[in-house]
Amino acid sequence: MKRLIILLLLGFAFSTVSAQKIEVRAHNKPLSEILINLRDNYDFQLSFNHDLLSTYMLSIDESFSSKDKAIDFLLRKFPLSYEKVNHVYLIFPKEKKNHYRIFGQIRDKENLEALPFSHLSINNSPMASDEHGNFSYVSETDSTFRLLISHLGYFILDTTIYQSSQLDILLSAASTDLPEITVSDRMVQTFIRMGNQAGNLKLNHKIAGFLPTNNDNSVFELLRLQPGILAAGEQNNDLIIWGCYEGESQVLFDNITLWGLKNLYDDIGAVNPLVVKNMEVFKGGFDARYGDRVGGIVHITGKNGNRLQPTLNLSLNNITASGSYEQPIGKRSSLLLAFRHTYYNLFKDEQIKYSSSNRNTQGQGAGNDSTLYVDVAPDYKFHDFNFKFSSNWGNGDIFSLSLMSGKDKYSYDITSESYSNANKYKYESNNQYGGSINYSKLWRNGNTSTLSFSQSKLKKRTSDIVSITRPNTGEEFFRSADQSENDILEYRASLKNSLLISRHLNLETGIHYVNNQVDLQEDSLNINILHINSKANRIGGYLQNKIKLSPSISAKAGFRANYPTELEKIYWEPRLSFSIQLSPETAFNGAWGLYKQFITKSSVLSEAGDFRYIWVTADEKNIPVLQSVHYVAGASYHYNKFTISAETYYKKTNGHTRYYEYQNEENISLGKSKTYGLDVFVKKDIGDHTLWLSYTLGKTQENFDYFETNEYRRAMHDQRHELKTAGLLSLKPFYISANFIYGSGFPIYSDKDIIVAEPNYSRLDAAIIYKFYPKKFRCEIGALIHNILNHENITYESYEEIPVDQINSISIYTETVPTSIRLYFKITI
Repeated sequence: MKRLIILLLLGFAFSTVSAQKIEVRAHNKPLSEILINLRDNYDFQLSFNHDLLSTYMLSIDESFSSKDKAIDFLLRKFPLSYEKVNHVYLIFPKEKKNHYRIFGQIRDKENLEALPFSHLSINNSPMASDEHGNFSYVSETDSTFRLLISHLGYFILDTTIYQSSQLDILLSAASTDLPEITVSDRMVQTFIRMGNQAGNLKLNHKIAGFLPTNNDNSVFELLRLQPGILAAGEQNNDLIIWGCYEGESQVLFDNITLWGLKNLYDDIGAVNPLVVKNMEVFKGGFDARYGDRVGGIVHITGKNGNRLQPTLNLSLNNITASGSYEQPIGKRSSLLLAFRHTYYNLFKDEQIKYSSSNRNTQGQGAGNDSTLYVDVAPDYKFHDFNFKFSSNWGNGDIFSLSLMSGKDKYSYDITSESYSNANKYKYESNNQYGGSINYSKLWRNGNTSTLSFSQSKLKKRTSDIVSITRPNTGEEFFRSADQSENDILEYRASLKNSLLISRHLNLETGIHYVNNQVDLQEDSLNINILHINSKANRIGGYLQNKIKLSPSISAKAGFRANYPTELEKIYWEPRLSFSIQLSPETAFNGAWGLYKQFITKSSVLSEAGDFRYIWVTADEKNIPVLQSVHYVAGASYHYNKFTISAETYYKKTNGHTRYYEYQNEENISLGKSKTYGLDVFVKKDIGDHTLWLSYTLGKTQENFDYFETNEYRRAMHDQRHELKTAGLLSLKPFYISANFIYGSGFPIYSDKDIIVAEPNYSRLDAAIIYKFYPKKFRCEIGALIHNILNHENITYESYEEIPVDQINSISIYTETVPTSIRLYFKITI
């Protein structure tokens, strides 16, 4: 009985001690000392590294109801964990997660050219290299990586590697230059890639060498064969992407802004095809890395030059002579030079037509006009030059200096004696030049930084002189003499960084400074009527994170911000996109974003209904900052050399400006537009042959405040349907190709804002190429047949009107390409 009473008393005493609160008070004391006090005062049984825990200092004044809660609270702010074994608290450091990292650069095996925007799949996670071919990847689970690397026009590399500090990946180009073939079970990546990002496509320019595109304009002709990029009308000074207006899309060549050289008659483009390596197109919904435009972005990367052996390319056709030379300098550097020059007048007299019309019958239809074919005197000259020096400074660092210059001049004289002696002289010259310095740094951990400086300028000069005299007396009763000078200059500096911190934290960030200067001067009869000189300085930056939500779902969220110093206001541009890989063959993408533009190309509408365009800067008074919101969604399917993709888009833009003349006074009108549509792309490869089709269903409407009714109406470049097809047939050493373009037509308005015509566009081209290899030379000869069916198309914005007297006028327009043959010879040494 006594023993039972003693046991009960001991149990009661033990339960009383256990139920008491644990008080912990300390001020800036080592954790090890705090735990020793707990051991002495509350009977804690502990095991820990005294030296390690003495480095952690803590201040605390808390009470706890249990030992577990006390230990949890004490360790929560430190990289420590514990395990309780037989009432003993074993305290130890938390295990660090292993981060297995690989990074490197992808290059051409033949000439060591970096391969930008290559596609990679690392452990089934899709990604892309940057503009210098660099990539980086982190894994927390595996130090072994399976790499599937492809670049347009190159054999796909499928390999397994282990964790490495830096990789140098060399891809082999398809030796046959075909778009897609299989050699020894090694597949060649196709010439076009869609589906990885909403509104984005990548193009390998090598495919243009097999298409019936003119050698001197193959860059832009290849672009216009893609869905969503307007081809009908053969617009000669800009790219119209997803219904955007002139000046709202940006073309970058080696980070140099191209303001637009006239590629008149669809023959000569602003970029020499001999210096192009890669093209990436952002039709809309692009991420925070790109800005300054509310339309699309075309990023063209130039060749660096062969670093292994000297290479000479020479090409001659009916119109131009062109060439390029690549010279290695040491083992790490190279020099590239290229040129083009016309030696034959591009235009023929019969390509320019005029029709007579009675001014009192305008707006009643085209049946009142009688078209006359006359002899005119057109003249066209063009030349350009490219220079590039590039060097690898070891450990993946790349330096490049790129310079370019181009000039074209176009003029014609026309004389009519139908009503009165009317003489017209029109002249236009465009001089585009620029340069860029780029330095890309590959850090030891695989992160990259790119520092870039660029300058570009366009000088445009126009002259339009009309003189009308009486046939009997020779008296001049009408004369107009209009001259204009419009210069646009840009200085740009930027620093971009790609920081791969973890699998879920892949930051892209950058800062930039941009200076734009616009000078516009217009004279009439040697009297200055307009002189605008404006500047736009802005600083800004961007930040976005690429998030891998799961092996098949990724997202990109970020923003871009600009602070124009003249406007003293911050403009925010949020961006969001996602990609879902539903299966290895099927992907779904979407994007949304807000876009701002601080320099714009305003349209100028004359009383005669003619349009022209001038560059101006936004001041938020007369010229607002352009603002557009993009919504893009699409899906793609790839299987067994068959590709189909579809994208829908909707864009709403505010801040268009249009100068118009009313009662001899110039006014400014503000406008807004909305564009929506659907792009479809289908491609099938059969053996060595390929066929593709692209279709765009679109609608662009505008509303300016000078309209008589507050209603949207069709924009000048609105076209409901556009269908483009192309096919390539390989019969080595012969290659045969053809492409067909159909457009349903643009609206032509009368002076009463009534659509009086909507002529469609139709053009069939074909080419045959023969390649041969005498000794160490690579040669090819070809014949390009344009507009085989000789459909009488008209160019976009080609109408002009000349008053002959008070009743009659002459309407002038320029035809697009008639049936013509281009012969060329090319040799590579």
